[in-house]
Amino acid sequence: MKSLILVCSLLALPASAALAADSPWVGTWKLDEARSHLTGDTFTYSKGPGAMLHYSDGVNVSYDFGLDGKEYPAAFGRVTSWTVAGPNTWDSVVKADGKVLAKGRRQLSADGKTLTMTFTGTNADGSAFDEQDVYERTGPGEGLIGNWRSVKVKNPSGPRTFVISSPRPGILHYEIPEMKASVEGPADGKDLPVAGPDLPPKFTYAYEFLAPTKVSYTLKIDGKVDSHGMQTMAADGRTYTDVSWSPGKEGEKQTAVWVKQ
Repeated sequence: MKSLILVCSLLALPASAALAADSPWVGTWKLDEARSHLTGDTFTYSKGPGAMLHYSDGVNVSYDFGLDGKEYPAAFGRVTSWTVAGPNTWDSVVKADGKVLAKGRRQLSADGKTLTMTFTGTNADGSAFDEQDVYERTGPGEGLIGNWRSVKVKNPSGPRTFVISSPRPGILHYEIPEMKASVEGPADGKDLPVAGPDLPPKFTYAYEFLAPTKVSYTLKIDGKVDSHGMQTMAADGRTYTDVSWSPGKEGEKQTAVWVKQ
């Protein structure tokens, strides 16, 4: 799921540039899915202890789970439960504090080379999401076991709209309507907490203003770096491009294009 990637894409706008009322960064922005490149990320399923399986994204997310319908600790304070739904088909549920955040279904192709993943749920504002991801096997393996790389994303479950404003001199306010999430603070390079009912705890970002049209940023969860990124505004001020990656996975950079409304 691409939620965190898109969250950092819209939260890391350069504050110094946006302080002026006529700044191109101020306004309402929407994700241009057709022009974005949100594939290329990888993960691994392997054998865990006993009859359990193990998931790892190779960076920060790693946990064991069973296919018995029981809840197991997952990343960022979440829990997950899995069941076998049929031949080469598995259903899962992700919860936080007892609340269902997403339901998933994974279906393996007959030749075992393609894994199609569908995630459904409700955003904090009550709107529904329905994300479809397709992964291809990149090495040996059987069933879920093996290494997988994303090759297609449809309807990413992250935010599609955000609003940026400057409520007072030296302060910026970012709002993500779908997620009822926001962050506000000065451009001092310090980690700022991002508030939102469904976001991971201790979710922060810090950024460095490199030029009026360029900013680098770092997203952290519980003090640990989750991703880095670079944003560049187009010359006409109507779009900006966000390129992000996880530490140690620079070869899996993803690009989100945002269009001013």
